[in-house]
Amino acid sequence: MLSKIYEQAATRTAAAGHEIIAKNSHGHHTSPPKLKFPESKSILWIGGAAVAVIFAAAYFFLMPVAEVTQVRRGTAISAVYGTVRIEPAFVVRVRAQNDGFIRLAEAFSAGRGAIGKSVEKGQLLATIADEETSRQLKQARADLQAAVDRAALPLPSSELLKAAEDNLQRLEKVVSSGNVPAVEYQKSKSEVNRLRGAVETERIERDRNLNSLEESTKKLEAEMKNAEVRSPIDGILTNVQTIDGELVSDGNELFTVSSRQTYVRGEVNEEDVGEVKAGMKARVQLYAYRTRTFDARVTSVQPAADPTTQRYTVVLEMERPPDNLMVGMTGEMNIITGVHENALLVPTRALLVDQALVVNGGLVQRRTVNVGFRTLDVSEALSGLSEGDHAIISDQDKFHSGQPVRQRMVIPPKAP
Repeated sequence: MLSKIYEQAATRTAAAGHEIIAKNSHGHHTSPPKLKFPESKSILWIGGAAVAVIFAAAYFFLMPVAEVTQVRRGTAISAVYGTVRIEPAFVVRVRAQNDGFIRLAEAFSAGRGAIGKSVEKGQLLATIADEETSRQLKQARADLQAAVDRAALPLPSSELLKAAEDNLQRLEKVVSSGNVPAVEYQKSKSEVNRLRGAVETERIERDRNLNSLEESTKKLEAEMKNAEVRSPIDGILTNVQTIDGELVSDGNELFTVSSRQTYVRGEVNEEDVGEVKAGMKARVQLYAYRTRTFDARVTSVQPAADPTTQRYTVVLEMERPPDNLMVGMTGEMNIITGVHENALLVPTRALLVDQALVVNGGLVQRRTVNVGFRTLDVSEALSGLSEGDHAIISDQDKFHSGQPVRQRMVIPPKAP
């Protein structure tokens, strides 16, 4: 029974196979049908690829950015660094010449608000009120004028002398005739001599009184002139150390007037001053003009150091100073003491003493640099760097060796 069942199943299977072969022989495609993935698997592949791209982009954009500049060749200079300050060529401190209450001139009544105003030599800055001296001067001038007016009048005894002299001349003509006694003649002659003496005495007394009044007036005028505080030079008012109505004493410093002419005063450290000599070229950068560098020349080196800072003063002359150079401006300088041509240059701010960070293949590398000449802007690399290296110039403390970074190229400063 079982054998029949197996035979029937085999017969049916064989018949089905022949039927399939027959059907395929009548069609155009004889290859077996292709397999297809479910649609959900395709979506998974696309989503996975998108996620991978997003993660890659996020990793790239979240990567720290390093500002770099290219190491290049140029001219390296050796320089002595120092600080500079624009100073006036002359400074005059104006002091009180007497005691009293000060009154500021109208042009300077703002007090410290008047600092920076131009002044001319002899211009009135203030007066120190002295009413007693003023009153005495007024009286002295009146007395002097009265004395001058009296001096223009004849002396009291001059008219009597003239009459006596006329009488004596008359007697001289008639005394020889004997009509006039000799005693009368002698008496007239004595009277003339007495009157001449009186006239001379009056003249001396008049002149003495006139001279005394003139001297008194001049003395009082000098005292009043001392009460007038005037500018000793043409220049700029750079300090006011008093207020209107203040009681001041003789010798008190009231104002400071500085000349309009200026010079560059530099300061260098004691260990560097030995390299500095008059005539050396220098480059000056003032904080008020951060984008400009000015050429200058050393004119002198003062022999004594500041006792407090032990820094030495170097006087410089700028070749083409700006038009609005003002007293008090500060900055930095480099006094050039040597030059190396075709040197390998790296920005000074890329160096941490003798260490530099460079980006190579997207990774940070630490280099030890043998530094030669050094200035504020660029330094000479004797070894440790190669031309074309990308040196990190800012925030070096945020990077470490082997760290992957993105780069932002910064144009390096021009070679000096």
